[in-house]
Amino acid sequence: MKKIVFWLFVVLVSSIVLARGEIQVVWFTEAPTEQAIFERYVKMYEEANPGTRVEVTYVPFQQLTQKLQLMVAGNTPPDVARVVTANIAEFDRVALDLSTFVDSTSFLNQFLPSQVPFVRRGSRIIGAPLDVTANGIFYNKDCFAEAGIRVPTNSLNVWTWEQWREALNRVRNNSKCRFALSYDFTTHRFSTLLYAAGGRFIDDSGKQFVVDSQNSLRALTFFSELFRDGFIPRGQWLSNDDPSTLFRSGLSAMYMSGNWNLAQFAQISGFRWGVMPLPRDRIRSTVPGGKFVMGFRESKNPAGAARFIQWITSKEINLPFSRDNMVLSARRDAKGMKYGQFDDAIAVFQSDLSVTPAYVGRDWSNPAMARLNTFIRGEIVKVLLGQQTPKQALEAIQAEGNRLLR
Repeated sequence: MKKIVFWLFVVLVSSIVLARGEIQVVWFTEAPTEQAIFERYVKMYEEANPGTRVEVTYVPFQQLTQKLQLMVAGNTPPDVARVVTANIAEFDRVALDLSTFVDSTSFLNQFLPSQVPFVRRGSRIIGAPLDVTANGIFYNKDCFAEAGIRVPTNSLNVWTWEQWREALNRVRNNSKCRFALSYDFTTHRFSTLLYAAGGRFIDDSGKQFVVDSQNSLRALTFFSELFRDGFIPRGQWLSNDDPSTLFRSGLSAMYMSGNWNLAQFAQISGFRWGVMPLPRDRIRSTVPGGKFVMGFRESKNPAGAARFIQWITSKEINLPFSRDNMVLSARRDAKGMKYGQFDDAIAVFQSDLSVTPAYVGRDWSNPAMARLNTFIRGEIVKVLLGQQTPKQALEAIQAEGNRLLR
C-alpha cells in the first residue's frame, strides 16, 4: 500500500513539474520566413532549459486580436503572446505584471525610450519590447530612373510635401508604373502625415484630444487630395485592395508602409527598390510602433512566461533574432548593428526615428488610441467618399476621443 501511495505521489509531482515546464505561446506571423525563424529560437530555448516545452500556436496577424480576445474571455489565456501596440493597450487589465519578476529600472533601461511608454503602466510592466518599427516609403528605383527623378537618399535633402507631390505626378506620367503611391489602410500610417504637419492626437497631459487643429486639417486635406487626384488607388482604402501586392508587382511607384516589409521585399526580382526619407511638412517625423511580448495574469505558467520574455528580449538573443528577421531591435545597445544588404534602408528608418518627437510615441501608447483606431479610420473613409469634410472628421474624432478619455 505504501508503494502505491508513493508512486501516486511521484506521478502527481511529475505532472505538476511537467505542467510548470510547459509554456503556451501565441505567435502571429506576417512574412513566410517568420515561423521557421521563431521555431529555431524555440528549440534553442528548450535546449537551454531542460524539461521546458514551448507549445506555439501560430496565427496570421489579421486574426491575432480576435484569437486573444476569445482566449481571455474563455479564461484560457496563453502564457506568452507576441503582440503590437494596440494589443498591449487592450489587454492592459489582464496583463502579467513583470515587475514582480524583474528589477523594474534595470529591465526597462535596456530598451529604447520610445518603446517604454507602451509597456509601463505606473509601477506595473505589462510587457517587453521585441522590436521597434518605423513607418516609411519604399520606392521603385527603376520607375524613378525612367522618369528622370532623383530621390533623396539622406536626411539632408528630404522632399517637402510639394516636391513629393510633383515627383508622384512625374513618375506616374513618365514611367511604366501605373500608379504613383500605395498606402496601407491603417490609422497608424495616415498619422505619419498628421505628425509631419505638426498635428497630434492627444495633449501632453494625456487627458485631452487636440486633433481638431489647423495642422491636422492640412494633413487630412492633403491625404484626401492624393486620392482625389488619383495618386493613391481608391480601392486601397475603400475596397480593402492590398497595397503591398500592387507595389511588389511593379505597378506602384511608391509604397507607404514600414520596415517590417524588408525581409519579404528581399524576394522581389522584377525591379530594384529602395527606401527614401519621409517627406517633411512643418517637421520631419515617422511614427514609432513595434512588436512586444506579454504575459497574462491568469495563465497557467506566469513564472515560465516571465523567464521566456526576459530571454527573448535579452541582448544575447534579441540582437541575432532581430537580424534574422530583418527588423530593428528595440534595445538601446543595438545601435550600429549591421544587416548586410539592408544597411542603407535601415539607416533611413533609423534617421526618421531619430527626429521623431517624443509625443508621437506617447500618443500611441495611450489606451484611447487602441480603442479609437477603427473609428478614426472610418471617419477618414467618410472624407474620401465625400460624405463629410476633413474638418467635420477631425471634430468627430476629437469628440469621440474626449468621450473615451472621460
